[in-house]
Amino acid sequence: MKKLLLLIVALVALSAGMQAQDAPARDLQVGDSVMVNPDSTHYMTGEKISSWVYTMKHAIEQIESVFHPDGILLKGIKSWVHRNAIISDKHAVPAQSSEQVAVQEQPAEATTEQVSQTTQTIVVAEEQIKEEAQPQEPIAQASNLPTRLVGRVVSSDNRAIANATITLANQGITTTTNADGEFTLTYLDPTDEEVILEANGYISDVQLIQLASGQLNNMGDVLLQTDFVREAQDEVLLNIAEMDMNDDEGKSQSMSSATSASQDVFNSTISYAWSNARYRGRGYDQTYEQNYIEGISFNAAERGQFNFSAMGGLNDATRDREVVEGIEANNFTFGSLGLSTNYMQSATNYAQGWKAALAGTNRNYKGAARATYASGLMENGWAFAVQLAWRYSPYIDVKGEIGEGISYSSVGYFLTAEKQWGKDKRLSLITFGAPTRRGQSSALTQETFDLTNQYNKTSWGHNNYNPYWGYQDGKVRNSRIVHSYDPTAIVSFDWQIDDENFLKAGAGYHYSMYSNSALTFYNAPDPRPDYYRNLPSFLWDGQVDKDGYFIGKDLNGKPLGAVTDGGYIKFPLYYNGQSVGHSINLDTYAALTDLWTSRDDNATQINWDALYAANYANNANDATNGTATSARYIVERRHNDIQEAMINLNYRNTSVDKMTLTAGLELKASQGIHYKTVDDLLGGNQWIDVDPFAERDIKELATNIGLTQADIANVKQNDLRNPNAKIQDHGRFGYDYRINMMNAKLWAQNEWSWNAVDLYYGLQFTYSSMQRTTDMLNGRAWYLARLGEENNYHYYYLADAADEVLAAGDDLSQLPHRLVGYAHHFVDPAVKAGMTYKIDGRNQLKVNAMAETKAPLARDAYISPRVHDRAVESIYRHDYARYYAKEYGTSWLQEYFGSSQKIAGGDLTYSFNYPVVRGRVTGFFTQFWNGTELNGYYDDEARTFVNQSLTGINRRHMGLEAAAAVKLGLYFTLTGVVGVGDYRYTSNALAITSAENGMALAENAQGPIYELRDSVLIKGLHVATGPQVNTSLKLSFFHPKMWFADVTVSYFDWNYLDYAPARRMKGLFTGTRADGSSVNGWYGDSYTDAIEKVDGQVVCDQYGVPVLKYPYNILSDQEMLTADNPLHRFLVDVSIGKLIYLKNRQSISINLTVNNVLNNTHFKTGGYQQARLPRQTRQGVDDRENSVISPNVWKFPSKYYYAWGTNFYLNIQYKF
Repeated sequence: MKKLLLLIVALVALSAGMQAQDAPARDLQVGDSVMVNPDSTHYMTGEKISSWVYTMKHAIEQIESVFHPDGILLKGIKSWVHRNAIISDKHAVPAQSSEQVAVQEQPAEATTEQVSQTTQTIVVAEEQIKEEAQPQEPIAQASNLPTRLVGRVVSSDNRAIANATITLANQGITTTTNADGEFTLTYLDPTDEEVILEANGYISDVQLIQLASGQLNNMGDVLLQTDFVREAQDEVLLNIAEMDMNDDEGKSQSMSSATSASQDVFNSTISYAWSNARYRGRGYDQTYEQNYIEGISFNAAERGQFNFSAMGGLNDATRDREVVEGIEANNFTFGSLGLSTNYMQSATNYAQGWKAALAGTNRNYKGAARATYASGLMENGWAFAVQLAWRYSPYIDVKGEIGEGISYSSVGYFLTAEKQWGKDKRLSLITFGAPTRRGQSSALTQETFDLTNQYNKTSWGHNNYNPYWGYQDGKVRNSRIVHSYDPTAIVSFDWQIDDENFLKAGAGYHYSMYSNSALTFYNAPDPRPDYYRNLPSFLWDGQVDKDGYFIGKDLNGKPLGAVTDGGYIKFPLYYNGQSVGHSINLDTYAALTDLWTSRDDNATQINWDALYAANYANNANDATNGTATSARYIVERRHNDIQEAMINLNYRNTSVDKMTLTAGLELKASQGIHYKTVDDLLGGNQWIDVDPFAERDIKELATNIGLTQADIANVKQNDLRNPNAKIQDHGRFGYDYRINMMNAKLWAQNEWSWNAVDLYYGLQFTYSSMQRTTDMLNGRAWYLARLGEENNYHYYYLADAADEVLAAGDDLSQLPHRLVGYAHHFVDPAVKAGMTYKIDGRNQLKVNAMAETKAPLARDAYISPRVHDRAVESIYRHDYARYYAKEYGTSWLQEYFGSSQKIAGGDLTYSFNYPVVRGRVTGFFTQFWNGTELNGYYDDEARTFVNQSLTGINRRHMGLEAAAAVKLGLYFTLTGVVGVGDYRYTSNALAITSAENGMALAENAQGPIYELRDSVLIKGLHVATGPQVNTSLKLSFFHPKMWFADVTVSYFDWNYLDYAPARRMKGLFTGTRADGSSVNGWYGDSYTDAIEKVDGQVVCDQYGVPVLKYPYNILSDQEMLTADNPLHRFLVDVSIGKLIYLKNRQSISINLTVNNVLNNTHFKTGGYQQARLPRQTRQGVDDRENSVISPNVWKFPSKYYYAWGTNFYLNIQYKF
């Protein structure tokens, strides 16, 4: 019995001891050493607890708080856990302490190239290491165990940072964090190591650590501060991308990806510093960049670009992103020449809590507000995040100010939900949109800039003249209003199948609604104030001789000009600094000039009241005559919508030692939807749906044989099945067509990694198709089909419906409502490869190469999609490759890929990373063959609107990029970046020009010619993609008390005007086009005699193009936009910010950026030649066969984009 009692007592004691070990500690005090119960999986803030946390002892820093009444704050990892998750270390197995890791932080390099120092920074790093470095206490010790390093990268609010880059500088080893922010490195050399931690959107950090041999070295939670300066800059960049300007000739100005900042010194600096100059990386446009959201491709199939306005104002939605430089190895897409960016929007990417921000600016919108809430990961496995954004500006009624005549209104929403099952499965649901209404501004001619600049100099000091607006009933009204809204929905599923296999699947849908308004008119004067007939220079028309001088004598030789007491005034006269010939009425010229320099409302802005008055008068005339004619003026709205459904699969396998296999499948179904509506009749009764150009040219069309007057009358109809339709407000007219597209990409990539060498290679196949349909039977399409019926060309314009339409005669009622065009199919391969040689832990050599073919985008495939189904010629040769190969004696492959652009390129990079300096030097070369481009313009020789397709465009992009960031002590960093490029066309192109109304453009012995074929002499011209010489010097300041400041001085050069193909046609230089037809009035005819000659021989440039005399060379030469005054080539930007930490993880950040501090308003960021060629009739005969090129070469001058004057962005953000 005694033994039994002793046994019972022992069992009770043992049981009590076991219960004490498992029970949560209750009597806890600050400073106690505790461990975390492995059964507890999440912190109280919702984030998952990393596995290494359970193996360590932690000191208690705080017990309970207002927000965590049952919480324990653990020192070191700065995380709240529930009381029940705490185990007393008295019963815990021996484990290393989070404060035993020998870590000493150093000033780190920020993504903004600021010196980053956290509040733990200690000046004398080496001494501190000696004092604090202690051998770590291993979990398990064995002499043959490898040296390992683990840790977790978190934000200041304890949110795990995925895809952060961890680099051991001394050993040249790099890895990335997983979805939980964790990283592991094994088989390391036991030595002192410099650990570099980098992540997009965060300030980089550098820590020194002593790696203990054969042990698990645990860095614990490593904190990275949010780069709130970059957040503010991203908002500015998105605004610039969204406000890309479009004008009457379809020109626009864009830059590289709006949020292209990365960890690279060069790209992280230039993405903001060079944005005001509209810099494009390596001269590539946005079609060579890839943008993904949660692994799903969101580049629109029709335009090839990403719609940044879809997420306008939603900064948090674009903050977390993975950026891959160019054609390097990539884990979410095959990649392209430009940057590849994947925006990560799952709910657990957002820190638990609230964030609110207010912003003020003097840019296109004036105020903004944002609010974000995130739940963090909850115990049930769900997480939610939501953001709302608002941006606004009333109409700016201050002439000369940035945004004059522009209003802005936008409300954005973003919602993401995430469900996790264990650690291996995650489902994300995302939706966002930003309905926006904003006004637009225009490119300017030099004349309008100079005239309006005089007013602005005396008033506000800026010159931002905008001809798109005017007053209606005393209130500002803009004629160019953009409506945009791109509602988007995404479903994404991540599955970590096992340690070696990962699968990501996603589906998305969006419907991008985009439209812009414009004034249009019928049988009335052009209402645009900057129309050439409304400017003082129009008075020069016909008053300039062929040498470029004002006419000084009449036809009888009598001097022209005012008579004074001393006789005739000497030629020329001057007014407002401009020479004026005596052939011009000086009083008229002076009066019109004065109206412009004083910014007269009726002369320099749209007179809305006058437009209403004209329509009211027309209504009264209709009432008197019993007619129903078209309104004289209306505002039309041009809709360019696109809807897309996407599916993406991404698979990754690491089962083979040192090799990672990544493969992907992308599927996309798209539909471009294009039509016009009446936005405002401006008091008119109706708009008659006919084409004004076609109606005006009826007399020309009457000369075509075989067409009756009734047939000719059909040509002006926009819809033959609804002739002379009377359109009311919001009714569709003009055109209504769709382009259906299918895209599929299958790609695979292998990455091999050894100690000194990394290697990758990849292959991709792309299938694409396009097919146009229309709900309107256009009269010009019907007419062109009639003309081509004899040669079987009628199928080009009406496709399979051609025979049915032409056979229907006048009875078109039985035709199908939707006419379907031909489908065009393409298959394009791509291959890439690259290698990195690690010279040592701080120096690397990297080489990348890529070759691919790209089918033409749908926007570049159809000659005149508003009218007919005709595609560019190379596409038909592609469709019938075997036939054309036999017909022309070429190969099938040559014809099949004849419509695709061919690209081959590569780059070579040397990078270095030292404690004091880091950076890189890169050389790149890319060759493009067989590009395609479409243009539309009014042709003054033919006196009608024409469409022009250019094919066979070859160009070469090569250059050098260099960047270095040097630490100047503890608080300053000096960063220098240089980008020098040479982007040129390497061959001439082929142009095919046709009249939109179907009229013949020339004649030869065989009869009328409806399509003109000619060479475009562009070889040697520069590609107009922004400045090709770009430099910046940036001084950054960072103080451990979270003060930021920087000053950036940038210099830009070698910026070129975009050429107009119509001005460089071979026929204009030789008198005969490539097709053998003659040009009426060319540069070298007997009247113009504009070609330079020496001893009777034509002088040519190095590319064989005849040189033109002054002033005609202004029409053909490519202008360099670099300012004559060197000071006007500089832009200076400054920024200052402060981050204030409050209690309970609250913070306030304040950031002010000021761009163009020196108010350089003469800086031209880009521009283009107008396509119209000035002409006049010989001897005053109104006959196009007597047309000659006018010596008034300034009649249709180039248009330019100018940098904004001094502008600022102030952002205040509160996190709690």
